[in-house]
Amino acid sequence: MHRGVILAREWPPIEQATTLLFRVRNLLHLYAGRRSDRLSFDRQEALAKDLGYGGGGAGVESFMSEYYRNARVIAQTRELMLSRAEPPPKRKPREKSIGNGLKLTNDQVSIENPSALERDPALALRVYDEAVRRDLPVYAFARDAIVRAVSEPSFCEALRANEEAARLFVKLCTVVQRTRLRDESVLKELHDVGLLVAMIPEFSPVVGRVHHDVYHTYTVDVHSVAAVDRLRAFARGEMAGEHPLASRIAAEISRPNVMFFAALLHDIGKDEGGKNHSERGFDMVAEILGRLGVPELDTREVQHLVLKHLRMYHVATRRDIDDPATLEAFSEEVHGREGLRELYLLTICDVSTTSPTALTSWKARVLESLYLSADSVLSEGTRAESEEGLERIRNAVRAQVSERGERDFLEHFLHAMPDRYLYANDVVDIVRHSRFARASQMKHVNVTVVTNHEPYVELGFIADDKPGLLAMITATLAASRLKILSAQVHTWIDAYGRKRALDLFWVRGGQSAATTHSALPRLERDFQRLLSHEISPAELVTGSKRSTWSDRPMPKIAAEVSVDNRASTQNSVIEVTTGDQIGLLFWLSHTLQILGLQINLAKINTEGSQVADVFYVTDQNGAKVTDPERIETIKNRLLSTLAHLEKAQPA
Repeated sequence: MHRGVILAREWPPIEQATTLLFRVRNLLHLYAGRRSDRLSFDRQEALAKDLGYGGGGAGVESFMSEYYRNARVIAQTRELMLSRAEPPPKRKPREKSIGNGLKLTNDQVSIENPSALERDPALALRVYDEAVRRDLPVYAFARDAIVRAVSEPSFCEALRANEEAARLFVKLCTVVQRTRLRDESVLKELHDVGLLVAMIPEFSPVVGRVHHDVYHTYTVDVHSVAAVDRLRAFARGEMAGEHPLASRIAAEISRPNVMFFAALLHDIGKDEGGKNHSERGFDMVAEILGRLGVPELDTREVQHLVLKHLRMYHVATRRDIDDPATLEAFSEEVHGREGLRELYLLTICDVSTTSPTALTSWKARVLESLYLSADSVLSEGTRAESEEGLERIRNAVRAQVSERGERDFLEHFLHAMPDRYLYANDVVDIVRHSRFARASQMKHVNVTVVTNHEPYVELGFIADDKPGLLAMITATLAASRLKILSAQVHTWIDAYGRKRALDLFWVRGGQSAATTHSALPRLERDFQRLLSHEISPAELVTGSKRSTWSDRPMPKIAAEVSVDNRASTQNSVIEVTTGDQIGLLFWLSHTLQILGLQINLAKINTEGSQVADVFYVTDQNGAKVTDPERIETIKNRLLSTLAHLEKAQPA
């Protein structure tokens, strides 16, 4: 029986969506030989191939993007049918005309005549502007009328050509205040009813677009809207306790058009899934913002931020931010102090909405440290010329310690440790590390849990520094099946004139921190065996059993190795990008040791199943590696190591 709940013109996309979802469900059941509706990574790869999207990561991303777009259609249809199925009100609604084609219905903003949308397309955005201004919700009837209108291409074309619509859209995109729209998100509401894509059709290809990895949790469109909402939350001061610097900068935004549209459009170039999405986005922004009437000066700044939106994160997590060459090069890339503030804020909004756990405390610290250092360069000169920032940190640490003997040791520790250490760690952690170092003075080697952050643990290693030490430490971690998420490698000269190493690793050993705690005796025992040459690091690692908790199917990640002699004044910078696995850091550092390279700094960055391990190295004479043949040998040996590890992984 026909009920007329769904209009004829609304049915085709619903039919297309249900057809795809049923095909996916049927194939999942066929693969499993039973009822199984879990769309895991290995299943995604098989489905992409069987449904004709092609193999590899590109095929999977095309398939999953289509899947999410169709799932979105079903979700919207469900809301539509539920709203239409509601019983009619028993009382006549209270209505009051407020002009400009609008009225209030039961204290909600609505449209006086839905047919007026055809001749006055800006009315669709006027509804939301009035709702924000009056702090009221939008009436369901008006919302439904707008959804129907934007389904017509001719309406969308007229909307984009309307100057009032462009002005209202820009105004709505830069709203900071809380609203009574759904989920309190202006942009999410505009996206849900179709007005976002109607005004920016270039946004349509990224709707539902996914990355075939475990780091990017959300689709590109959801992430982009979330980045804008995170910016709004910062500007309102709602996250001042967790992110005080970002909140302060957001509260002082001087160019809202620049910040909000940079957050919204920073991934717009991912419509084709290419690696140069920042460059593609740079080109697209000019046309989009020109159509919206955004001033040319603001447009150029948005373009610059879109082009550079990954740069600050990469420098902070993969480069030595205490190296003057790094700071000077980065400072030259930003557009002055205001541009630095905007890039920092965009970076925090971007990373923190990539996945719930993407912005770790370590990443937040190094990003803040890079911001402060670059700001110092732009305003006062290099940080090396001023001890003020470092002394503030030292004073904050000193205030935590009262016992005289401890204070004496701490004073030496604070001045002996490299500057990067002080900037990269919280005050309370520096105190913990100092106490750990003090307790280790009479010990040849010491291993301890420094802090707990369930299920992760910060492990500290202290020993006399020597060539190959990093390979030894990482071998002990690999042998105990501990996954390394990030690391800091530091050396200092202690009060006895010994060169000592303090190496810090954030690790995970299973589903709880207790697993790592229980591994401490073995870690120290294995470390002692390696230092006494009772066993080699390679023998220790290869003799251990494979873990099972982390061996779930993951997308394959192409291995890349680069050597950069411009990023540091004294070191060659080797960057290795590959898939994460137990023992990876050991095999990389072991290979570098065999190649006769001294590792002076290591930066470990884990993003889901992908890692970017960066090593600052010198040759045996303490010089950079500049010979082209030697550089190629290093690259090839590391790639060979990675290829060997991949073959050793279970199918």
